[in-house]
Formats: sequence, C-alpha cells, structure tokens
Amino acid sequence: MSLRLSIIVPVYNVEPYLESCLQSIVTQSLSPSDYEVLVINDGSPDGCAAILDRYAQRYPQIIALHQENQGVSAARNAGLDRARGRVITFVDSDDALEPNSLHAVLERFEAADLDVLYTHIQAVDETQQPRGLDWTTGEDNVVCDGFSHPRRSFPATFYRASCVGTIRFPHGIPIGEDTVFNLKVQAFAQRVSYCSLPYYRYLLRGNSATKAVKTDKAYRGFRKALDEIVDFQKAHFLEHKEASHYFDAQLLLFLDRIAMHHLVYSLKASYFNDITRWVREHQKESLLVQLSATYPAIHRPYVVFWLIQHGLRWKQRLRTLL
Repeated sequence: MSLRLSIIVPVYNVEPYLESCLQSIVTQSLSPSDYEVLVINDGSPDGCAAILDRYAQRYPQIIALHQENQGVSAARNAGLDRARGRVITFVDSDDALEPNSLHAVLERFEAADLDVLYTHIQAVDETQQPRGLDWTTGEDNVVCDGFSHPRRSFPATFYRASCVGTIRFPHGIPIGEDTVFNLKVQAFAQRVSYCSLPYYRYLLRGNSATKAVKTDKAYRGFRKALDEIVDFQKAHFLEHKEASHYFDAQLLLFLDRIAMHHLVYSLKASYFNDITRWVREHQKESLLVQLSATYPAIHRPYVVFWLIQHGLRWKQRLRTLL
C-alpha cells in the first residue's frame, strides 16, 4: 500500500541532535497514517541506535533500519529501496522541520501536480539563531520543466517517487553525491517549482568539511561525478540541445570545485594534467575557458598556469605585508 509521503533520514554520529530532529517530524500536523519516516542508522558509534529504537516503538510512522557503516549515499539508498510514499523527501539528522509546516508543503506539491518541489531553508547556528543565508530556488509557485528551473542539492527537496524511479545516490563521491542525484532526477522532471513557506531549519555547525574537500579522496569523488554526469547524459539525453546546456552547467560546477580546491590550492601537475585530459576527451574545453575568468590560465598549458598562479600568490603575500 502506498502512502502520501516517505521521509528518509540518514543517521551517523549525531546523538546530540537526533531527538530534536525526530521530534520536529513526529509533531507535525500531518496524519501519521499519511507518511512514513525511514531512519537509517549507518553504523553510528554513539547512542543513536537506542534513540531510534525508542522512537520506532513509540511512533508507528517511524521505521528504524540498522546497517553497517557504508556512508550517507548507502544510507539514503537503503531508504529509497524501502520507501512506499508517492512523494519522497530527505531530512538530515542534525536538522529539523518548522512546526506544522509539512502538511502545507505537501499540499502545495500535490495541488500543483509537481515532480520536484524546492522548499524554503533557514540556516541556523547551534543556538537556533537564524543565519543570513538565502537558498531561494526559483520563484514561488512558478512551474517550469527540469531543464529550465534552477536547481540546488540540499536534502530538503520533495520528489515524485515515479520520477526518482531507480535513480540512486552514487557511491565513491564523498562530497557532492546529492548534487549528482538531484541533477539526474530533475532532468526527467516536467514540473518543478519552489515553495517559500517556512519549512526547513538547516544547522550550521563546525566541522572539518573545509579540510576534507581538499583531500585526494575528494578529488577522486569530483572526478567520478564528472563521469557520472557525462555517462547519464549520453544514456538519456544525447541529442537533446536544451539538455546540453543543463548538463554543462552541472559539469562546470564540479570543475569549479576541482579548480578551487585542488588545481589552484595544490598546483599539482597530476591533477592539472588529469583534468586537461578529461576535458579534451569529452570535448569540454569551452568549460575551462569559462573558468579562466576566475582561475587565470586554467585553459593554458600547465607551465603557464603554474607561473601565473604562483605570481598571483606572491602578489597576495606582498599586499598583506604592505
């Protein structure tokens, strides 16, 4: 039997935040018989498992799933494999929903017969004080097709289950896996919109993400993301001109991350030569030309890139001394 909504919550090492997250979901005005909450404990080493089991016993809409640690993609995919809802959304386990907001957002989704709905996100700090970050995605109530509508990759997005189909979060992409999932689903969407109603509270907390994004593991993940996007486009939208602009924009996003966090940061010839080979192989040199406005000489030979970037570093150091 299908339900109106499946909420998927991956859990790992978030004991101080988990109960608040689950409370914000189960106290919504939506009838418990209308939705399920698939909470996947991804081998969390803290007390999360006990909290999940306690909530699953108390609230019939909560389904606690436990697995060995495999990463957030595997956790979300386990939820997708079990989901029975006609609509699917995700909530990160250190975030929370605004009181009595879920029903209104779901009604908006259903009334407009949407495939994808982006929701309003309010960033907050550890004291729940708002932070001035704006993640508006499109105009309120304006419906576009997937190639025309702006996109973002935060989990607080509603998807028609039939539009998701067999699409899953990719493995081996530690940063940006949600971007790849989202761009694939939206490519198939015919009706995409944005809802400005207060709905999702995104917790900004100190972590090592800035350091992690500069690792070789992150680089390999970004490279895999490039291949995932190209392969997906070839498989489904090879001759679609409008799709070409859409996918190039997503490739540019990952190339920008690589340029910022790896090429300019480390100036490693191995990274630079690898990306140069990739853009040549896929005839995407124009994307590097676009990036050269931000990262000078990134479209030139490595020795030129190295010299110019090294010179820019020295100029920056001199400015700090003056």
